[in-house]
Amino acid sequence: MADMTNEQVLAQLQTRGFESGGFGSPIRHARWKLDSITGSMVQRGTMPIARLEVNYNFSGVEILPMPDGSPGSTEPYPWPIAQINLLHSNRDKSGMGILGKSIDTIINAGVDGNAPQTAVKNQDFLIGKVQEWMITPGHMMWNRDENKETPRECWEVVHIEGVGGTPHSGAAATESAGTPKSATKPEITPTQQAINLLDGKTQQEWNAIVFLDPFIKADTSDLKTNIISGSFVTSLETAGIITKDDNGIFHVKPAVLEG
Repeated sequence: MADMTNEQVLAQLQTRGFESGGFGSPIRHARWKLDSITGSMVQRGTMPIARLEVNYNFSGVEILPMPDGSPGSTEPYPWPIAQINLLHSNRDKSGMGILGKSIDTIINAGVDGNAPQTAVKNQDFLIGKVQEWMITPGHMMWNRDENKETPRECWEVVHIEGVGGTPHSGAAATESAGTPKSATKPEITPTQQAINLLDGKTQQEWNAIVFLDPFIKADTSDLKTNIISGSFVTSLETAGIITKDDNGIFHVKPAVLEG
């Protein structure tokens, strides 16, 4: 299916005006910066027609614990970038509707509920801002298999730096709309170091230096095992973090590189 321009995607997104009527990522709670919102038309499985799938593209990913203390990802997530995909819908009882309402609560706080759509901020307001997203339970949605509404889990935006919401600390936010605060640059990890070393090198060149790096040599995780098995590079390619040119040289997405 053909991709849509960013302008076409953003024109479809809203924070209010939803009509009454799954997650491809292991992440369940994270702080990150929204770099862009893109999308494309998709048609999968039993879908009778193609639908717009919206892609939220993040950098500076920091996995946060869930409120009950459980991990904020169902599996280890060492990558500094992430993408969350949601099928577009204008219904309030949809993943997009729940997300939109959570955003509206923060960025349009104090704006009359009957204000026209043109008078409120929309999702493009989030681009470039550091924010926290979390999977929350208990959203009643229609279940075709059971022919009734059942509780579902959905994404919600719970905090936007410099704007409002409740951050991970649990403290009530005191920010008001304005320039967001800069995110603190996290300490580099062995995984990030391995990614940095891969940029601009062939597989053979990288293999010759990666195990000599003292930071990686001292790592006690499964990183070295994954490098040896080849799964480390494969997972990076699958996630779109790296590409390999015709000369066999790897290139890391600029947003991922850290030094």
